[in-house]
Amino acid sequence: MDMKDRMDHFHAIAANSLQQQKIHKIKSNAHELDDVLTFRVNSDLKKEFSRICKLNQSSASSELKKYMLKIIEQGSL
Repeated sequence: MDMKDRMDHFHAIAANSLQQQKIHKIKSNAHELDDVLTFRVNSDLKKEFSRICKLNQSSASSELKKYMLKIIEQGSL
């Protein structure tokens, strides 16, 4: 492995570490609700999603937050 490859490898490790720290911070502060996300959806979609969430003893808000965290952990959609 030449010097450039070593430096690239080091930068990749550092970037991954920073991303993991960022994810950890987001997850540990997820209970601090300090902002609002508002968007429009079809009423039937909302109604059915809320019904399924309720059947599973959850809420649309909780499930959407879980999905957002999963996307952040994956780093892609």
